Amino acid sequence: MSWIARQGALTQSEMENNADIVIAYYRSIGIDDSTISAILGNMENESTINPLRQETGGQGFGLVQWTPVSVLQSHCTTLGLSPYTDGDVQLQVIIPEIRNQSGVAEWYTTSAFVSPYYNSGATSDMIGITGSQFLSNSMNWTPEKLAIMFMVGYERPSYDPNTNHYQRRMTSARNWWNYMQGQPPTPTPLPKRPKGKFNFLLYNRKKRMEN
Repeated sequence: MSWIARQGALTQSEMENNADIVIAYYRSIGIDDSTISAILGNMENESTINPLRQETGGQGFGLVQWTPVSVLQSHCTTLGLSPYTDGDVQLQVIIPEIRNQSGVAEWYTTSAFVSPYYNSGATSDMIGITGSQFLSNSMNWTPEKLAIMFMVGYERPSYDPNTNHYQRRMTSARNWWNYMQGQPPTPTPLPKRPKGKFNFLLYNRKKRMEN
């Protein structure tokens, strides 16, 4: 299966094609189905699950709209991955970012990061949730709540609920969870593992990094 990638938004059937790749890879490395659906729900609203999506009027790029694109490029260099435009590469970059691997850390769940989103579905029990907890869903949260957790801990869009579209992210996550129930695990093809040495540099990716 190949990625569908181009400038502009993808159709529903094209998103499903790309979602199947996301599902197969993330299932193969043991990520919980509800978590995968939460990630997909955010990807849909960020890029229509399009690895070549360029933010209109902004600097966001790729599946999760790394902002600016130089952050994605730097993290690919740190992890020994290329090209940054490739969907498989982007999927691999996201996981060490969530796990806060040295040089590519992107998961922030202190009160300073969570509390500004209380009007956008965030709850106090999200404070301190680690990336590993999120990926395994050890909390046994719903796809909707995990979608907000990903938005808050990783995406960090506007605090304004009218512009961060948190409700749409929740709805999309539930829709992808329902879609996944008819999708058996697909072990191949999978992205290659990162190669090369790691350069321990820290770059900030997302739209908000205030403490």
